[in-house]
Amino acid sequence: MTDRDLSGPGRRLYRQKAVPHLAGAGRSRIQQVAVGVSAALLLLTGACSASDVSPAPRDCVVSPGVTKDTVRLGLILTDTGTTAKLFIGARAGIDARIRSQNERGGVRGRTLVYDWRDDESNPAQNLAVARELVENGKVFGLLSATSVATGSAQYLHGARVPVAGLAMESVWSTFDNMVSYMNQMPSAVAFDTLGRFSSAMGVQRAVIVMTGSSETSRAGATWIAKILQYSGIGIAATLDYSPAAITPALLGRQIAQLRADGLFVSMPGDDFSDIYYGAMTAGAAFKVGLGVHGYGHELLARNGTKIGGAYFYVPYLPFEANAPAQRAYLDAVTRYAPELNPPEAQAAVESYITTDLLIRGLEAVGPCPTRDGLLGALRSISDFDGSGLLPVPIDLTQGFGQPGRCLTFVRVNQAGAGFDVMKPPVCGELIPSPTP
Repeated sequence: MTDRDLSGPGRRLYRQKAVPHLAGAGRSRIQQVAVGVSAALLLLTGACSASDVSPAPRDCVVSPGVTKDTVRLGLILTDTGTTAKLFIGARAGIDARIRSQNERGGVRGRTLVYDWRDDESNPAQNLAVARELVENGKVFGLLSATSVATGSAQYLHGARVPVAGLAMESVWSTFDNMVSYMNQMPSAVAFDTLGRFSSAMGVQRAVIVMTGSSETSRAGATWIAKILQYSGIGIAATLDYSPAAITPALLGRQIAQLRADGLFVSMPGDDFSDIYYGAMTAGAAFKVGLGVHGYGHELLARNGTKIGGAYFYVPYLPFEANAPAQRAYLDAVTRYAPELNPPEAQAAVESYITTDLLIRGLEAVGPCPTRDGLLGALRSISDFDGSGLLPVPIDLTQGFGQPGRCLTFVRVNQAGAGFDVMKPPVCGELIPSPTP
């Protein structure tokens, strides 16, 4: 697997395949994005929020990473290591959104550029690359596509560096400088959306599978159990799965023996596929077998025949809807990240939406952006819809790092070749915190 050079203005090296090994810790790629205006792209970006291109005053207070022409951002990405497969396509989504914005004139006449580092799925490396980007790279803010953001969270909070990312850890509910349109694994705040869907499908007794070696997976299992129990669904067992310690077939037999009618897996899509297939082969009968990660045709290409009848939930509109905003996204990816195949990879879409959120904050902060000003602008957004990709607008004034209240559920067809959308989206209510 090699990188290939894609010719064109501002292009650097892109990954041709998923998750190649990068020699050296924290190896960087500088993504300078500066392309000419295209009339066709003006049609494409109609679904995106309009940019205020009024120039910055000359007497602006200088902020790190901001010049009169440029805003320099950083990206911390898990590109190698144990959880890298969760973020395949993340850079493509970021590139598509940033380059389409720059095609329209950037933000207030400033071009957006970014430098990136690989944290190798390691919290200590996550902190090291965060320090490098902030202290040496002088970035204004960070994008994050990692499951080990905990490593740098306290440092970045102390430095008041804005971070927008894919929220998969409890720190996204803790530090106010970390902004996400949806926290997949919150520690405290939860809506009963998953429980409402499962109850409507007739689930009464569930088994949850996680891996104890992952804080994200453990937190997800706790979150799922809380929601299901609140909705009156019993938990038959929570099982710890490690592919090195037990085969999917043996785990599947254990699951089948529990006679649960619901399976919920807090692990990546490939692991879910193996677990679901092992349980179904052993004779399990599920009204809902659901993976919290994995919606996308890239998973079907690898495991479709194993997961016919399985469910996933999607925090954004599934692409089967073929909405104008989705066509705009696909057009942007085709233009600016054509190496991504398939273009609707989940990490790519979520990173595109995350980048859209950061851009909206930059537009709102005014012509003289500061880090605290950007955070204040992000906190003031009450109607974020991800350029039309979210099923309902999200109110960030209610707090950062909240889970999605409205989710769309999809079911893999029996041939394993596509998804059937369960319409409409299911919207839940906040689960009250226990009284002390």
